[in-house]
Amino acid sequence: MIKIFFAFWLSALFLTAGCAAMPEPVTTPQEWKLSSEATLTYYYLRAQDESARGRFLESAEVLKKAVEASPGPALYIEMARSYWLGQDKNMALESMQEAVQKFPEARELYFFLTELFLADNKKSEAVDVLEKYIEIAPYDLEVYQDLASFYVEMRNYPKVLDLLGQIPDDKKAPEILYYMGRASSELGNYKKALSFLERAVNKDPAFLQAWAELAFIYERKKDYLQAEEIYEKLLSIGERNPELIQRIIELNLKLNDPDKALMFFDKGPEDYQFRLDVAYQFIINSFYDHAYEVLQGIMQKGAYPPTVYFYLALIAYEGWSDPDDALNYLINVPEGDYYHLQALSFSVQIYFDQQQYVQALELVRKGREIHPSESRFFIFESIILEVLDEYSKALYIIHSGLETWPTDTDLLFRKGVIKDKLGDKDKSIEVMEEIIAIDQDHHEALNYIGYTLAEQNRDTDRALVLINRALSIDPANGYYIDSLAWVYYMQGKYDNAWKEIQRAVEFVDDDPIIWEHYGDIAQAMGIQDQAFYGYQMALENEPEDHDKILSKIEVLRDTLQKEEKGSNL
Repeated sequence: MIKIFFAFWLSALFLTAGCAAMPEPVTTPQEWKLSSEATLTYYYLRAQDESARGRFLESAEVLKKAVEASPGPALYIEMARSYWLGQDKNMALESMQEAVQKFPEARELYFFLTELFLADNKKSEAVDVLEKYIEIAPYDLEVYQDLASFYVEMRNYPKVLDLLGQIPDDKKAPEILYYMGRASSELGNYKKALSFLERAVNKDPAFLQAWAELAFIYERKKDYLQAEEIYEKLLSIGERNPELIQRIIELNLKLNDPDKALMFFDKGPEDYQFRLDVAYQFIINSFYDHAYEVLQGIMQKGAYPPTVYFYLALIAYEGWSDPDDALNYLINVPEGDYYHLQALSFSVQIYFDQQQYVQALELVRKGREIHPSESRFFIFESIILEVLDEYSKALYIIHSGLETWPTDTDLLFRKGVIKDKLGDKDKSIEVMEEIIAIDQDHHEALNYIGYTLAEQNRDTDRALVLINRALSIDPANGYYIDSLAWVYYMQGKYDNAWKEIQRAVEFVDDDPIIWEHYGDIAQAMGIQDQAFYGYQMALENEPEDHDKILSKIEVLRDTLQKEEKGSNL
């Protein structure tokens, strides 16, 4: 990074500067007939006196006279600094740019101008200054490192490699190798990245950043053993921060070794946040018994936060399939706690999953009272009412929410879905179009419009664009892949449709509509056994229109029987 030579001086005085008074005319000592050296001393002392009084613009005007009398890099810096502290940023920057033009080889001018640009949040201009200096002084290797750090921050990784590649190999410091490794890693060239970083740690075995980047690359390559070995090495060097220990724990969980993860957990700090974070890692990796052990340890110490109850509820519900226990834990999260909103939402979900809709509605309405700034409870209530086939009531709730949040795309999406269920397909599409006008990345609405257009066999080219857009945002969504397959089917592109529907059932294997599509596309391809398989799977997953699937099977059987009789003649 840039060496901020004057940062402390600048920041300390800037805070005390306030609004400086307008500068007074600067008198000259001409009548005294002083020598040029004495004149310069006079201006300098006068400027120091003005600065000491907090009159920075007056100081700058005095120094301007000194610069006119005897220009030099140091005086330019003092003048620019005074302008800056007097809150005249433009004059400060103009002064330094003028100085660089007059003294193009004065290193300190470039660095000070860079600092001013950074302080003014003008990173690109700061980079331009350093690039110009490197053209003049290509031998100043320290600047290469500073400039590389900016390129990394700006994610211009090819420039990092181009710049640092100019340095001879024998003069590449560990920091230079680190930046080259980091840039190569970001560009996906892990082989080169590992080579640079290994050279960096060979030159400086205590270079923690380089070791950490090495471990990160091994994680990206899914070489968790190598990554863990490096993290353990960092521990042996003496790096003991909680984030490092947590990374080791996560790696051991990925390696399916929760007992070893628990061993490293014991080396971590005693604070609640670290322990709760680790408990959560065990939960999301489905090691519920180990998570419970961590939480029990927290509770035994006494005065534990209510978050513990939320995590215990997750374990009870997701790990042990005990909704009653989960609900009992969630009751213990008080209203004022950070996790109360999540606990209330989780309780609603549990009641909903258990088809206890009356209790779910009670909690939802309580949630609307306790958390009036949350739109989610309007959405929850509408979904429950939809399940109860009370679409008019559900629509009323959504409209109530939209009075407060008229552009809330989640509320609008529910409105579109309800309109569809009420049979108003045109209005539903209109609402979905409104959503993507607000948020062009709302993938649910993009897919909804695309699939509806495909179902209606109209504007299938636009349907294809919309669904591909949805998939670019959520590429592993089996429902969106099914939509893509169905567009291809409606376009008569059966090979594409068959390829995509096979992908769709890999992601979602329990949806009767997707299996029905599977059967239809297989039949269009002339793959009769797969068509039978698709329809049978649709029946097994309880389709809404059971008889329609049965009739398709009957038609398929009749077709096969006729083909068989024809072949026997």
